Amino acid sequence: MMKHLLLSSFALLAIGNSTLAADDNGLYLGLGYANTNIDLKLDELNIEQTLLDLSTDSVVLLAGYDFNEYLGVEGRYYLNASEAAYGYYLGDTPLSGNYKAESFAVYAKPQYKLSMLNFYALLGVTANDYTANALLGGSDNATLFSWGAGVKVNLTQSFGAFVDYTNLGESDNILTNTDLSSWNIGFSYKF
Repeated sequence: MMKHLLLSSFALLAIGNSTLAADDNGLYLGLGYANTNIDLKLDELNIEQTLLDLSTDSVVLLAGYDFNEYLGVEGRYYLNASEAAYGYYLGDTPLSGNYKAESFAVYAKPQYKLSMLNFYALLGVTANDYTANALLGGSDNATLFSWGAGVKVNLTQSFGAFVDYTNLGESDNILTNTDLSSWNIGFSYKF
């Protein structure tokens, strides 16, 4: 009797979950890998010199809510899983150190569903906090306009795989210009 009750309960939960997931609205969570690219240039007196052009591995955590099949909101957190070592010369002065960053982004997410594919854009702001040890004062943080685009493949009604590109913003400091961007791949689960 207990076995039948448990099986019936699981069946009702599965039906309820699939009915909820069949709707175009709902909460979802995701986890992925991000290859974060850092482009740091010295931008003083109209002389542009590339100081850093490297990439690091990051973990991306995301949470979002789809209001309907055309619009949602999404938050992402990027955390470097690795630090990138750099070395270069500024004139005759050798500079070296390690680069690491973390970013938190909030996006409006216009989207279009086509069969198993969900195409989307990301438009919002990103708070970047990055550190380049021994580099022109070391660290900075900035909240910048951010954008991206990608596609999600709906493997089931609840489970999907995504790949996208995000530009995490470009900051213009007095001496430097930093541009962060990321290629991302991962999975999401819609409740």
